[in-house]
Amino acid sequence: MTAAALAVPGCATYPDGETARQLGEKMVSEAYPGMPEALVKRAVQDRPQALCTKIGKASLTREEAAEVVALSRASLRYPASGKLVGDWQAGARLAYSGTGSRIRGGRVEKAKENGALCSNCHMLDPGEINAGNLGPSLAAYGTQRGGSEELAKYAYERIYNAWAFVPCSTMPRLGAGHHLTPEQIADVVAYLIDPQSPVNRRR
Repeated sequence: MTAAALAVPGCATYPDGETARQLGEKMVSEAYPGMPEALVKRAVQDRPQALCTKIGKASLTREEAAEVVALSRASLRYPASGKLVGDWQAGARLAYSGTGSRIRGGRVEKAKENGALCSNCHMLDPGEINAGNLGPSLAAYGTQRGGSEELAKYAYERIYNAWAFVPCSTMPRLGAGHHLTPEQIADVVAYLIDPQSPVNRRR
């Protein structure tokens, strides 16, 4: 009995979820002293990200999911020109490019433009041998859905911030995360829906 009683004070205690989160955030923010601001900002979660990274297997409540969607919709920005469909050839280059935002030697990679690297997760050009399969196939996207303004707007917003449609989706928030510009996203939209794009090539 005495031994058991003595052992109790030495038992490990664990913080609650919120305290654990705060400790974790503090550890991450202090882990890279002297790093460029662009890198440090990546360690700071915005409100939607914080909601989507609950500890353990906790699920979003209905209210939290609605908040993620509302904040994500509020983040949407559009090209100054108002055109949501750009140059499909520029979009093709972006869809297969993984440049930009990479960290090399403690510095953010300098690149002329960041790539979207859509091909990592999606089938795009049906003639492409190596295609991602983590996300749905986008082959024949425009052929199957048409090229309406409504489709262009949907595709644009989905690429800009997928969480406006599916809270905590695994798809990167390419526009909201400032990885792609609105004009670049319009080019990717063109790659998906332009009849001349290889995505819509008939075979």
